[in-house]
Amino acid sequence: MAEPEKVGDTLEKLETLKNNQDKEPKHGGAREGAGRKKGGQNKEVKEREEMLRQFRERVGRHTDRLFNAQANLATGEQYLFCKKTTGDGKNRTTETFTITDEETIKQFLDDGLEDSDDEYYYLSTKPANNMAIDSLLNRAFGTPNKNIDLKSNGETILSRMDDKDVQRIATAMGEALADDTDEPTN
Repeated sequence: MAEPEKVGDTLEKLETLKNNQDKEPKHGGAREGAGRKKGGQNKEVKEREEMLRQFRERVGRHTDRLFNAQANLATGEQYLFCKKTTGDGKNRTTETFTITDEETIKQFLDDGLEDSDDEYYYLSTKPANNMAIDSLLNRAFGTPNKNIDLKSNGETILSRMDDKDVQRIATAMGEALADDTDEPTN
């Protein structure tokens, strides 16, 4: 059986190990300067961020058109059409086209256009899209909070209830359930 070491010898060995620790190279474990640099990214993350940057840049070039399209959906759209009839008898044809000329549209809105036998003007309306309205409002003002807060003066309702309150609720629920089972079913 080996002789136990003295406490003084053990302390001396620990001190020697501590002093030699700085001189000898480490074997295993973390090394200073090793590994990915702080804030570094792997190849897939860099590629994904570059694709996102390109996508945002592309969408950014069309911001006005995209906003106008969504605003039209949110407010609804109106189109002025003209139904024009040409020819006589069996050769008679009707063509419908959208009016894009601003002056003609203004005249129609001001009741300045008169229908004739060959031309008929009418306005068609596309209703507003509620999802587009929500989307625009959420982008402008932020998404509304959908949490329901059951607090009163900073305390939850349950923490304000005493045993009598809990008993009253349990009794009322028991009576309600008993009433449901007493009713005859058809």
